[in-house]
Amino acid sequence: MKSFFSRRSTRYCLFIFSSIIMFGSAKTQTISLPHEWKFKLGDNMDWASASFNDAGWGNKQTGTSWSATGMKDNVYAWYRIKIIIPSGMKSAEKGKGIKLNLGKIDDVDQTFFNGKMIGQTGSLPPHYETKWDAERVYTVPEKDILWDKENVIAVRVFSLDVGGVGMYQGPYDFGPIQWSDFISMQHTISATDHNGFITTIKFTNQSNYDFKGSVKYWIDDKNNKEVYSQTMRVEVKPVEGSETEVSFTNYQPVNEDIFRVGYEVTENNTTATVKNEQVYLANKQIDISVIGEPKPVVRNEIQDAFTPVRFQNQILQGYIGKRFTQNLEERLLKVDEDGIMSGYLQRPGSHPWIGEHAGKYLEAACNVWKVTHDMRLKKQMDRMMYELVNSQLKDGYLGTYTPDNYWTSWDVWSHKYNLYGLLAYYTTTGYQPALEACKRMGDLLCKTFGNKPGQRDIILAGEHVGMAATSVLDPMVELYRYTGEKKYLDFCYYILDAWEQKDGPKIISTLLSTGKVNKVANGKAYEMLSNLVGLAKLYRVTGDPKLLKPVSIAWHDIVTNRLYITGTTSSFEHFQEDDVLPAANKDNIGEGCVTVTWIQLNQNLLDITGQLKYEEQIEKSIYNQLFGAENPESGCVSYYTALIGIKPFSCGISCCTSSVPRGIALIPYFTFGNVKNVPTLMLYGPASYKESYTTPGNKKINLSLQIESGFPDDGNVTITVNTSKPASFPLGLRVPSWSNSFVAEVDGKEYKGTANQYLVIKRFWKTGEEIKVSFNMPVQILSGGKSYPGQIAFQRGPQVLAFDNSLNVDLLKKYQFDANQNLVIEKPGSVTGTDLLPKQWIGNQAYTATIINNKNTVKQHLTLVPFADGSQTGGDVKVWMPLNVIDQSKENSR
Repeated sequence: MKSFFSRRSTRYCLFIFSSIIMFGSAKTQTISLPHEWKFKLGDNMDWASASFNDAGWGNKQTGTSWSATGMKDNVYAWYRIKIIIPSGMKSAEKGKGIKLNLGKIDDVDQTFFNGKMIGQTGSLPPHYETKWDAERVYTVPEKDILWDKENVIAVRVFSLDVGGVGMYQGPYDFGPIQWSDFISMQHTISATDHNGFITTIKFTNQSNYDFKGSVKYWIDDKNNKEVYSQTMRVEVKPVEGSETEVSFTNYQPVNEDIFRVGYEVTENNTTATVKNEQVYLANKQIDISVIGEPKPVVRNEIQDAFTPVRFQNQILQGYIGKRFTQNLEERLLKVDEDGIMSGYLQRPGSHPWIGEHAGKYLEAACNVWKVTHDMRLKKQMDRMMYELVNSQLKDGYLGTYTPDNYWTSWDVWSHKYNLYGLLAYYTTTGYQPALEACKRMGDLLCKTFGNKPGQRDIILAGEHVGMAATSVLDPMVELYRYTGEKKYLDFCYYILDAWEQKDGPKIISTLLSTGKVNKVANGKAYEMLSNLVGLAKLYRVTGDPKLLKPVSIAWHDIVTNRLYITGTTSSFEHFQEDDVLPAANKDNIGEGCVTVTWIQLNQNLLDITGQLKYEEQIEKSIYNQLFGAENPESGCVSYYTALIGIKPFSCGISCCTSSVPRGIALIPYFTFGNVKNVPTLMLYGPASYKESYTTPGNKKINLSLQIESGFPDDGNVTITVNTSKPASFPLGLRVPSWSNSFVAEVDGKEYKGTANQYLVIKRFWKTGEEIKVSFNMPVQILSGGKSYPGQIAFQRGPQVLAFDNSLNVDLLKKYQFDANQNLVIEKPGSVTGTDLLPKQWIGNQAYTATIINNKNTVKQHLTLVPFADGSQTGGDVKVWMPLNVIDQSKENSR
């Protein structure tokens, strides 16, 4: 999603209690720096000078990336701003100067004040060392300040690679040095019996500061009514390392479950104040009743050609079922709740992108719960939903920023995912407060952004030429559908207008004129695909044909020019030039967020058209890139999932570790459903499905299918059809594009299918009748194309196969398996299962091939596994192999 954070292996997962600094006197109040600075790529030390004329420079918002500026590797850039520091700050700083907060900078900075360097974080080349996640807090000596006059701050930034984003996260402010710079505070809330709790604040002297003051403590209920307050005196000994704790009485709730807990610490001499407030859920076992699944108020103008069977009516088994269950057990049930919710329980969040995770989790959890009805998951999602809804401010704001940073960086983006998550919770349970929270968010967005006087420009409120912020289009369409309030639909059309304004991404016009997604805005894949999903949904609800054409153009361009064989797209998170598909770890390909959003785009096009080409893309992504991104053993997720290299699985919090579980949770959408009122089986894994169905003869029956299958190991499937009463109706079977022999047999009659078409069997069905299906799964040889000329890969059925070096240790001891070898290979042989796999391996598919050198003097067996299973034990995988293929007369069908 974001080029900077995504290339880091460290993830934020601690619940950090931060404080908001305030001052008793307006004269000494902390002052926020402007968000718009002068900005220029390049490097010249003259630019540090206060007298330098930067009038010809461009402007840059702090908290936004460099990706739209055309930067390349090893880049210097400068930021400059002019500020006036009021002399009133002298009274509180005690001769020590002021403190300048510049937040976090990627990668290295040197900061100058009126031409003098006041600080550096990280090391510049040739001794490069990055400290991209360090807070830049610098002291400006009093003697260097021009009080009540213009001062110049200049920041020199170096970024090693294209992932750099410069001044990417605040706070950006300045103020007097005062007691909170020497006294640290940490507070904890400890649960007691009967949902009670005790709050403890620990003060630690980090210098030899003599602190005397007071703490005012309060508890407000969810209606902001104070239910408890207390004030205590505090003294900290003027010795470095000395500690003082104050605790507040055990509060016992009565018919209450969630509170706002706050305190304010004031120093006696200066009246400088530190204030903190957070949301606290006392009842961790809160249980929300399920009322039912509400239907949309507004029906789509475009009637769906495909509608899936309800998730509640599916039981998934076999390979997909195991992966679905592992997603529940190893990922969703083990998420870091505190880390995900921390930015809402106590603003500001610890990271600009922390706000998206709650909504992503809720959407995934709702879909998984509908299939599994797992009570552990229900408790967890109830808890997190309730905390999220009750952290919303009165005006509808539900982001993780403080007011001085509202609607910057990733704020609209976070609201987008909260709309996703809370709408998913509402449509799953019928819980009305979740919808009301969405309406308050929608109202705030409509009030904040637009073309009327006093409204903001949404293009300036997010990254990637505004594509991040405008992707809120998707859930705003859904909010309109579930409320019927036209202002939300009007807001969607405002977004389309904003796309085409002078500084907008011009998504529609560029696609219509060039036909190329990499020519749209800055080519950022995740955000662009998110906008296209919203555009497809807007087409469905309005029926406006002009909205579908650019979506179809984008889809065709991606499939033709920018799609990896495993069903993902983009490198370094951007769409590249035609047929440029580098596949190694260093190429940052297969971002999990991109994979999932690509699946969502195909989902919408499948709904609109019912065409199998979209299901084919979904199947490819599921069986390869999606499953390949989540370790089946640990539940950890690979942010990028390359076709060559070790998958870098991580269990921390990132956009992709939140997105990939969403994608897996969507799988029941693509298994079985109605294609233009024909019940149709789309995927062939073992499962059970049931639904209420009205036949063409207007007879209402209860229909269920029991699928017995070894797929994807083999192509033999038995479908048992059960009906509540005998009836005549059609039953559809999807014939995959990768199979050239598909036969279905019912009661001795054969039906032959054609690849990439529906096979429809029309007959009078009696309960218990069986359909015997058999299809071959030939091994296909795929060319390495422009990026890997002369190399090949293997695909069996929907699955791409991979070489995993941990399964080929003996081979590697004897033979160097690299691009310098002149080898030939026989197509992979039949399934050999666990004979070739270690005991801890999850999955039972393994295939053998024979490799021979050009002199026919070395002959060894090679083990291949599905790409999705590869690297689960830390092995180095390789999909593209420097091999030629022996022509074989017989086709391998297993």
